[in-house]
Parts: sequence; C-alpha cells; structure tokens
Amino acid sequence: MISQRIHALPLHLANQIAAGEVVERPASVLKELIENSIDAGATQIDITIEGAGNQLIKVSDNGNGIHPDDLALALSRHATSKIHSSEQLSHIDSLGFRGEALPSIASVSRLTLASKQPDQDCGWQVSSDVETLEPTAHPDGTTVSVAELFFNLPARRRFLRSDKTELNHLTTTLNRLALSRFDVGFSAQLADQTTLKLPAITDPNLFYQRIARICGQAFVRQARYLEQQFEAIHLHGWVGNFAAHRAQTDVQYFFINGRVIKDRIINHAIRQAYGDALPAGRQAAYVLYLTLPLDRVDVNVHPTKHEVRFRDARLVHGLITRAVQEALTQDEHGVVSQSELPLPKPENTSAVKESSQNYQPHPVSQTLTTATPPSPVSASESDFVLLHQRYVLLTSPEPIVLDLQEAALLFKRKQFLDAVDNKTLASRPILVPLNIPLASDALALFNHHHALLKELALEFTVNADAITVKRIPFLLSHIDLQTIVATVVTALQSQQDHRLNLIKQLSGLFEQANITTEQARQIMAQHSIDELKQTGSYRKLDQTTLTSLFSN
Repeated sequence: MISQRIHALPLHLANQIAAGEVVERPASVLKELIENSIDAGATQIDITIEGAGNQLIKVSDNGNGIHPDDLALALSRHATSKIHSSEQLSHIDSLGFRGEALPSIASVSRLTLASKQPDQDCGWQVSSDVETLEPTAHPDGTTVSVAELFFNLPARRRFLRSDKTELNHLTTTLNRLALSRFDVGFSAQLADQTTLKLPAITDPNLFYQRIARICGQAFVRQARYLEQQFEAIHLHGWVGNFAAHRAQTDVQYFFINGRVIKDRIINHAIRQAYGDALPAGRQAAYVLYLTLPLDRVDVNVHPTKHEVRFRDARLVHGLITRAVQEALTQDEHGVVSQSELPLPKPENTSAVKESSQNYQPHPVSQTLTTATPPSPVSASESDFVLLHQRYVLLTSPEPIVLDLQEAALLFKRKQFLDAVDNKTLASRPILVPLNIPLASDALALFNHHHALLKELALEFTVNADAITVKRIPFLLSHIDLQTIVATVVTALQSQQDHRLNLIKQLSGLFEQANITTEQARQIMAQHSIDELKQTGSYRKLDQTTLTSLFSN
C-alpha cells in the first residue's frame, strides 16, 4: 500500500509537473525561448526546427548573453535575472519573470544552453544531461537547443498532433512574436523546404512590409489605421474593414506592452465594435497594440501569461470599442479614414489629446460628388522620393518638387472650411468627457453661443465652474482639447463677427506636420497637379531652375 504521508516531491518530478503547464507542445517551447531572447536585448533571432519541433528546436540570438557562472543556475527552478523583489510584481516590464521555463523544458527534453558575453574570450555551455561547464566556440549571445522533446514522457508525446498541425502552431507563435517587435530580425528554418526571413525594421513607415508578410496583402489593403489615447493609455494599430472578415481567427493579434495577449475583455470589445456588421461565424481581422502603465495591468495571472487582469477593465474595454468603431464608421461613410502605415507620434505625449489622424477627405453629400474628379498625380514608389518628411521629388511625367507639408496644411484648412460651409462638419465623441475649469465670464460665453458652437460640431455642458467637453469636430481630433477650448474663448471674446472669427481661429489650429511615405502617396492620389499648383507648393525642376541653384 502506498504511503499517505505528505512528502516533498523530487526536484526532477516537480519540474516535469511544472512543464505540464508551461510546455504544452513544441510551440510553447519556441515561445519561451524567443521571449528570453527578446528580454536579453537581441536584435536578431535565428530559429531551426526539425521534425515539427519533436526532434529539435534551436534558438540563437545576439543578445546580452549569460555569465558563465550563471549558466547552471539558469537551469534551476525560480532562478531569473528579471525580478528581485515582490514590489516588482506590480511593475513587470519583461516577457518572462518566473524562472520556470528553462528548467521545465530541460526536464522533458535534452537541452543544451550555450552563451557568450562580449567581455568573455570564449563561450560556455551546459546541458540537462551534463551539468558541468564546458568551453565552446560561440558568438556573442545565447543559443538554446531543445532536442527529443518529451522523450522521457511517452504519454505526452502521443498527445502531440500531426507534424503539419504542430508546424502550424510553431508558425503562428513565431508570427505573433515577430509582430510584437518590428525592431528585431527573425530568420527561421521551419522544415526542409520552408524558410522565413523577417529583417529588423526601425522605420515605422515600413512596418506594413512585415504585416503583409504575416497577415497577407489582402489585410494590408483592407486595413484601417487607428490611434486612440486617454491619459497614459494608448491604443494604435490596424483593423480590417467590414469586408475583411475571415472564417478563422488567424489574423487576430493583440499586444499589451509588447506582450502577446488573448483576453476575453479585448475580444468582446472588438466584437462589440463590429456589431451586426460581422456575419455569424465570421471573424474580425486586426493587429492592435495597447500600451499602459505597468501597474494598471497584472500579467501574473496565467501560467503561459496569455491572459491579463486590468485595473481599469471598463475603461480599456470602452477605449478599444470606441477606437475600432470610429475607424470602421469612417470607412463605411467612404472616408479614406486611415493609412495602412503608422502616423508620426505627437511630440507632447502628456497633453490631453484624442486620436491622431492623417489627411483625409471629409464626407460630403451626394449632390457634391457628381462632378468628375480631377486626375490625381500618378506616383508609384519607384518614381518619387520623400525628403526630410516634407518635400517630394517626382520624375514623371516631368521633374518637379512638391512641398507636401504646406500642401497638406492648406488642404486640411480648406477641407474644414468647406465642411462648415456645406454644413457637413462631422463631430466625434470624447471617450471620457473632460472637465475644463473656466472663469465665470468664459462660461457665460459658452452658454450664450451654444447654438453656434453646436453648428461647429462642439458639444458640451456648462457646470458651476467648468465645462464638460463631450464632442469636438472630427477634423480637429488631433488637437489638444484645452487648446480648442482656449481658442473658442478667445474668438468669442473678440468684438468681431463671432461666427466668422471662430471659424477662422479653429481653422488656424491646423499646423504643418511631418509627412510619411504613405501620406505622401495618399495626398498625390487624391489631388491633381492643378490643385497642387494652386497651393503654391509646386515647382518645376527645369533647366533654368536647376542652373540657378548652382550659379554664383
């Protein structure tokens, strides 16, 4: 009869039990190893897979490396360099922190760990079979080789699916991690004939290249960029339009502070944003990134860290739903709502702002769209060059230079003024209505000119000593709310015609901003040469002009 007395489990058995939570299949191993490489500051990660991960999973990086004295310790439970005190549990900024992955993996495989730090003469390695330290030739960084996964647990090995299925899980895991860090390069040999190379990308204008490789060109064409911010919570990314729904959830990527997350609150928020527009049984497509203070999210609630707990779950849910709804609604109304490329981030991130957006035509009534549109400037990536995020050089049909910052500014102001004249100026709600304290005379102005302000898409309520801003003009979404309120007060205090002065002041809030490659392409696609000439931002590069540049 087996004794019923309580006893401590042998360390190896405890590690194997822990591996049951951490190591579900080969893809789980790959995730843990790549996350360790990212935490180590790697900018290049190379992966080799053999036998769908059953025979070998090898991950090499060029990160900081592990000190020789710490190699054996790295294979023991609860040993980590990423956390030192209980206070850090509420501010976890690394992907791994428990110190369970490597010992758990080592307990169910033949693991070899080799590493070299820049100040070391050679690399050192240790394995799960031979714990003695051995010198080895190795470049700066770390390599982890996991061979014969579950060799000592035949029952677990039998539960693995076919090689095709396991390779699909491995690819999905790699794709998720590759989308989490564009600045890290990945190369992978997944099977005899399957290789994947994703070079590191540091230019936000080129992020779409990796997204296209992973999510497909169709998603890039149908995706709408969104950006929403409230206090220190920032959401940005791409959502597929109403026509981009899919049969599977294979293009659903959500990241919180760089961590791959699957969360019911997030899924519900996005599903709610699509509403009835998403057919039954179909799935939305999105790549979204949420950044928030570390102490407002708990990542230590799930063995694989795929789920989180929000301190402000309702606020996060509302922000996601609102941002996705706005991106989809703009697209539904025929607005070129967002770019498939990211936009420049605002310089003053501490200011109270709503979503940043790029140049886009305002929705107008059907009676205004019957005229034949002007022929746009024809510009492919091969025949124009963007300089200093401002000037565009075009070589076809003739050499010209365009000041797109100035042109975009004038187009935005005209767009705003036309919308006011046509009474088509759309408003957008503020995610969380903002209270702005004002003097009594300023409050009186808001009360007196309530109808005029509503005509200009400004909605608010007046309280005892402040106004609560509820809606603002959509075209001014990128402007600091307090700046908008201050501009309104200044305009209404003037002795000039209040309506004309207010419109002039609001249109003057638009400023020149850096232009991305995609924004340049959009502007040139939406406006003719004649329109650009009228802005004064157009110059021919003829022989006379070029000669004058170099004359004494």
